[in-house]
Amino acid sequence: MAEKVKFSVSIDAELGTALRQFAAAEDEQISAVISRALEQYLDERRVIRAGLRAMADYEAEYGPFSEQEMAEADARVAALFERPGEERRTA
Repeated sequence: MAEKVKFSVSIDAELGTALRQFAAAEDEQISAVISRALEQYLDERRVIRAGLRAMADYEAEYGPFSEQEMAEADARVAALFERPGEERRTA
């Protein structure tokens, strides 16, 4: 079993209520729900940071991306992070 550390955080009351209700409905401890959500968030942020570094490296070698290339990249990233049942938002 992995070592555990204890954190104290403050969240909005509405979010706290929603968290408690969700954990109860799933028959899980709040800490388990938060741990999974945080793992997913951090994984997504790592992917984003790696992508931004790759883009900067590419542009340093080959020059800036065109507007068309950026639009295509935006569409691909949106598709990667789209969650099942979630409608795609447009600006």
